[in-house]
Amino acid sequence: MKKIFITLLLFFPTILSAQTHLIMPGQSATIVSFDYNQNVDFFGEGKFFRPSYGNNINVGYVYNGMIGIDFSYGYSSYDRKETYTFDLTGEQSDPDGDPKFNFIESFRSNNPDISDKGFSVGLTYYLNAMQFNLPVNLSAGFRYGSSDFNNNALDNLEQDFYGKSYALELGVSKELETSAKFVIIPRLTVDIINEKNIYDSSLDEDGTASFNGSHVYTEIALPFIFESGVVTNLNSLSQFFVEPIIANKYGSTHIGVRFGFLFP
Repeated sequence: MKKIFITLLLFFPTILSAQTHLIMPGQSATIVSFDYNQNVDFFGEGKFFRPSYGNNINVGYVYNGMIGIDFSYGYSSYDRKETYTFDLTGEQSDPDGDPKFNFIESFRSNNPDISDKGFSVGLTYYLNAMQFNLPVNLSAGFRYGSSDFNNNALDNLEQDFYGKSYALELGVSKELETSAKFVIIPRLTVDIINEKNIYDSSLDEDGTASFNGSHVYTEIALPFIFESGVVTNLNSLSQFFVEPIIANKYGSTHIGVRFGFLFP
């Protein structure tokens, strides 16, 4: 089977989300993908599938197998508990005490039915194992993201709540050739994320208040990348890929799948 060099780029959408890049050494390519992930509870007392999920549309371009730039737009929903408690002051509740919202670092886990719409842009540098005489492929990059949060309580409180995030992305992968018409590339990606979340506040002079948070996003994936013409038209140069995923996302486990096409 023809050797293929795989470079990997993690999309942090709103987390989240990730995209895989497949190119021949020294070549350039465009990658388009879609991914979906679902919150699961392996060992807790709740349902196995929790009502929290995310999906993203991703577009990326890699130049000469070394530099990648990408854009991701996504929607996520968080509802991780059966019941919620609130310790509130000021703008966190209305004069009657209801509705309520916890403006804290772990707000995704401590408020019901939160939606998160946003985008992220990333720049990544790739180290090819063959070119640099390494045992594995490595990648390092920087990502900026912006999100708008909402739920019924925020609507009733007439609160704007939004966030900005910065992430350092580190990735490692290893190509495994097969006798079939695809390659498999186990990979691990880690994002070190810092975010600033901002909301309306009558208690501050400028009318807003904010709090910072830091998170580590970890993703393990097993991409299957098919040769040109296996899934697509025989005369097409595009390649199809599908990638099962398991990830730790804001302190909980998510499983999902990503699929898309490479256009050399």
